[in-house]
Amino acid sequence: MARCFRLSAPRKTARRSRRRAFTLVELLVVIAIIGTLIGLLLPAVQSVRESARRMQCKNNMRQLGLAVLAYESSKRAMPPRRVMTTGMIRGWAPTLLPFFEEAPLQAQYSFDKNFYDPLNASVIRTPVKVFTCPSAPNPREVTVIQGGVTSVGMGGDYFGPNSFSSTKYGVLALSGRNTITALDDTPRVRRLREITDGLSKTLLFTEQAGRSDHYVLGRKQPTNAGLSQATAWGSWPSYQVFQVQVFGSDGTTRDGPGLCTINCNNSQGVYSFHSDGAEAVFVDASVRVLGELMDPNTLFAIVTINQAEPVATDF
Repeated sequence: MARCFRLSAPRKTARRSRRRAFTLVELLVVIAIIGTLIGLLLPAVQSVRESARRMQCKNNMRQLGLAVLAYESSKRAMPPRRVMTTGMIRGWAPTLLPFFEEAPLQAQYSFDKNFYDPLNASVIRTPVKVFTCPSAPNPREVTVIQGGVTSVGMGGDYFGPNSFSSTKYGVLALSGRNTITALDDTPRVRRLREITDGLSKTLLFTEQAGRSDHYVLGRKQPTNAGLSQATAWGSWPSYQVFQVQVFGSDGTTRDGPGLCTINCNNSQGVYSFHSDGAEAVFVDASVRVLGELMDPNTLFAIVTINQAEPVATDF
C-alpha cells in the first residue's frame, strides 16, 4: 500500500524588525535643509504680501480720485482742500465720505464744529480703510493739539499738495504759492476748467505715510521732534496737505546737497513704505507710481495746474 506524504510550506523564520534611528549628524542636516528652504520661501511670501498691499493702496487712491470727480459732478466744483473758517476747521476728507459708501459716518460728523471738537471725537477715531495704505504701520492713533484742544484720531496716509518749495527746481516764481494746486482752500473755489495742464498731468493726492511717527530714508526716528506739524496733521479729518519738497542725499536737507526726490522723509516729502516709489492719483483718477529717481522738476510740474510745464509720461 502506497503511503502519502503531506508536504507543508517551509516556515518563515520570524525576525525582529529593527528601525535604525537618525544620527545626530543626519538630524542636523535635515534641520539645515528645512531652514534653507524657509529662507528661500520667506522673501517670496513677503513679496506676494507686499504686492497685495500695494494693489490695495492703488485701489484706495483710485477711490479717492473717483470720489473727487463724483463730488465735482454733483457740485460743479472741486471739494475744498481745507476749510479754515474759525469753528469749522477741517481737511478734505470729511467732505468726501459719502462718495465711497461712508455716508452714515459723515452723518455723525458735525460740520459746524472743528474736526478736533469733542463732539466729533467718536467720528475721527473711526478707522476708514480708504485713507490708509496697508503697507504703512496701521492702524495707528494720532494725537492732535489744536486751539488748546487735544484730540485723538485715526491716522491717514494720503495727502494733497498745498504748494511746492524750492530754490533750485521747478518754476521758482511759483515756489510757496498755495493757489496753484488741484484743490484750493475756502473761500476760493477750484473748477476743472482751471486745470489747463491736463487732468492726467495734475497731481491730486499722494502718500505721506506713517505720521505722526517720523521716518527718514526708511528708518523710524527716535522722536518726532523733526516732523513738521507733528501735532496738527496725521489724523484723516485734519489738514492732510503739505508743501512738496525734495531733499539731499541725507533725506532731510531741502534741495541738497545730493538728491533725494521720493521716499526721503514724511515731514514735507512724498513718502511711502513701498520699495521703489510712492503711489499717486491724478485729477482724472488715474493712479501712477512716483519713482524714487523722479526728476524734481517733473514732480513740481505735476503739482501746478496751469503752467504748461513739460511733463514726462514715465515718472
